[in-house]
Amino acid sequence: MPIHLTTRSGTDYHVVATTDSKGTVWIAWQGWSNDNFDVYASRVTDEGRIDPVTVASSKANDWSPAIAADAKGNVYVAWDTYDAGNYDVRLRRVSGGEAKTWTVASTPRFEARPAIACDSQGRVWVAYEEGDEEWGKDFSTAEFRKIPFDKNPGNGLYLNRTIRVRCLDNGEWKQPAVEIDDASKGRLDRGKSLPRLAVDSKDGLWLLFRHHPLPTGQGEVWNSFALRFDGRSWSAPRRLAQSANLLDNRPAIAASGDGVLTVHSGDGRTRTQDRDQTDLFASRLSPNGQASGGRESPEARGQKQSASNDSGASRPPLATALVPVTADTSEPAPLVHPNETEDTTRIRAYRVDHAGQKLRLLRGEFHRHTEYTAHRDGDGMLEDAWRYALDAGHLDWMGNGDHDNGLHHEYMWWQIQKMTDLYLHAPHFLSVQSYERSNAYPNGHRNVIMPRRGIRPLPRGDLKGTPDGGTPDTKLLYAFLKQYGGICSSHTSGTNMGTDWRDNDPEAEPVVEIYQGHRHNYEHFGAPRAATKETNIGGYQPDGVVWNALAKGYKLGFQSSSDHISTHISYAIVLTDDFSRAGLIAAFKKRHCYAATDNIILDVCSGEHLMGDVFESKGPPSLDIVVHGTGPVAKLDVIRDNKYVFTGEPQQPQVRLRYTDMDAKPGQTSYYYVRVQQADGSLAWASPMWITVK
Repeated sequence: MPIHLTTRSGTDYHVVATTDSKGTVWIAWQGWSNDNFDVYASRVTDEGRIDPVTVASSKANDWSPAIAADAKGNVYVAWDTYDAGNYDVRLRRVSGGEAKTWTVASTPRFEARPAIACDSQGRVWVAYEEGDEEWGKDFSTAEFRKIPFDKNPGNGLYLNRTIRVRCLDNGEWKQPAVEIDDASKGRLDRGKSLPRLAVDSKDGLWLLFRHHPLPTGQGEVWNSFALRFDGRSWSAPRRLAQSANLLDNRPAIAASGDGVLTVHSGDGRTRTQDRDQTDLFASRLSPNGQASGGRESPEARGQKQSASNDSGASRPPLATALVPVTADTSEPAPLVHPNETEDTTRIRAYRVDHAGQKLRLLRGEFHRHTEYTAHRDGDGMLEDAWRYALDAGHLDWMGNGDHDNGLHHEYMWWQIQKMTDLYLHAPHFLSVQSYERSNAYPNGHRNVIMPRRGIRPLPRGDLKGTPDGGTPDTKLLYAFLKQYGGICSSHTSGTNMGTDWRDNDPEAEPVVEIYQGHRHNYEHFGAPRAATKETNIGGYQPDGVVWNALAKGYKLGFQSSSDHISTHISYAIVLTDDFSRAGLIAAFKKRHCYAATDNIILDVCSGEHLMGDVFESKGPPSLDIVVHGTGPVAKLDVIRDNKYVFTGEPQQPQVRLRYTDMDAKPGQTSYYYVRVQQADGSLAWASPMWITVK
C-alpha cells in the first residue's frame, strides 16, 4: 500500500531520490511553507518514516532539488533559489559529514534546475541551466515590430539558454576547459535545458539535455541529446531516438557498465497538433558511440557514427581538462525596476473602501503561453511561467493561456490542470484554471477563466456567421461559460484574431484585454501604444477596437495580459476582498478591475460606486481619482463616450483630483473612464463607469 510521507497543508512535490553507500534511501523535495517554497531532505526508514531536514529556507522561493550520494557516505542536495532577486544554484551536504553549503553559481543571470552526480574520486558534478540577466522583466517584441516605446530593458522567459557544468574537487570549484556551447557548436546552437547527469564505470560524465532542433516557428518539438566528458573533451552530441516531446520531458539516466541506460518518452510529434500517442523507450549509450534499444532514425545513427571514440586505454588523469572556475567580471545589466519591492509592497498594502469592505488590488493575468502552445522556442516551459508569476513578476494571481489547454489533447489538459493546482496557495498566491480559445475574425480569440479544475475546454467550431449576423460559435461559448460559471475576454480585438463586436454577453464576457504586452493597445487607433495599419501584428481590423464595442452599448471592463513571449508589462488588476477563484471571477463580472503596464495604483470612484459600476447620479457626475505611479504621471485623461473631455499634466507620481462633468444633461447616460500615462510611457486604464444623470 502507498506510504504517506508528508502531511503539511502546502504543496509537496518535485521529489528526487538516491541511495547512500549503506543502501539507505534518501529523498529531497520542494514544499510550500508559510508563504514560499523551501527544499527538504530526509532518509526513509524501512517502515516508511521520514525525519525531514530543511535544506533551504530563504525568504524567497527555493526550487528544483537534485540529490546524489558518493561512496564515502556523503549525500548532497542541489537546488536553485531566488533569494538574491535572480536564480542562483547552491549545493548542500546533508549527510556523511558536517553539514555544509556551497554556492555553485551566483551571477545576475538565470541559473537554475541543477542536476548532480558523484564520481569514484568523491567529486561532485553539478550541471545547471543558464539564461539571461533581468529574466522575466520588461520585455515585448519591439525589435521585431520596430516600435520605439518598448525598449526591452529586460529579457523574456526563454531567449538564450545553455548549460554549465561545474565540479567540486577537494573543496575547489572547477569546470571543463571546453564549455557545452563550444562542444556542440554548429550542431546544437539553440537553447539547451533540463540537464541530467550520470557517471559511468570509467568516471566518464554523461550529460543529457533537451533541445529544439528545428528553425524558429516550426512547432513545439524538443528532443533529448547526450554528450560524454572523458576528462579531456566532450563527445559529439547524439540525439536519443524517439525523444520528440514537450520541452519539459526529463529522461531517467543511470550508470550501466561502461555506459549509461536512459529511459525516456516520445510522442512522435512534428508539432503539438501532429503528436501521436506517448510511449516509453530505453537506450543504452556506450563511450564508443554504440547504442542499443529504442527505435532510431537515420539521423540518430549518423550522429552516433560521428561521436567521439573513447576506449579509455590511454586516457590521462581525469583532472587534466578541468580548470578553476573564475569569477565573473562582466558588468551586470542595469536593474529594470530598482524600486520594484517598494512598488509591489505599496500596491499590496493599498485598500479601497467600498460598502464597508476593504478591497485589495490583486495583480495578475490569464494569457501566458508555454511549451504546450508556444508556436516557437520563445515561451519556455510551463514551470517557468509559474516561476515568473511567483518571483520575477511578483504577481498575486495567474492563469495559463495555452490554446485549449494543449489543443484538446487530454493528457496535456490534465497536466496543465494539475500543475495549476500545485501552485494554489491563497492568500499568498492564487492560480486559476484558464486557457485561450482561438477562432479567426470575426469570432475572435478569447481567453477563458473557469471556476474550478476538471472542466474540459469547449471544442471550437470556427464558423463565419449566419445570415442574421450572429456568430454561432461565440454564442455557444457564452452559453457554455454561463453553465459552468466561467468568463471570457476578447484579445487583440483589432486584428485578424479579433472580432467586429457582433456579439457580447455581459455575464459571460464582462471584460476585454485592452492592452497586450506582445502587441499593442487596442483602445482606439491613435491612442498611446496603439498600432497603425502598417505596424499592427496579426492583420488590421479597425472595427475591432474597444471604442467600437463601447459605442455599441457593451459594458466592458478593462484588463491587460501578456500573450506570447512578453513579460512584466501587462497586468490585470482586480479589486476584491475575496482572494479565491470565485472571488476573482465575481470581481471581473462586476468590472471592478483595471489594466496597467506597471505596478500603478489607479483608484477611481464616484460616491459609493467603483469603476465598472452602472448607476444614477443626482446632478452632474463626479469622478474621484487617486493615482500612485511608479514614476511621474505625465498625462491623465478622462474619456466620456469616446471623447477626451479632460486632460491634466500633473508631472508627479501621486495624483489626487476630482473631475465633474458640468456638461452632463438630465436623462443623459454616458460612460466615463480614466487613462494614466507616466513620463516613462507606462499606462493604466480604469474600467468605465456608466452613469445616468437624474
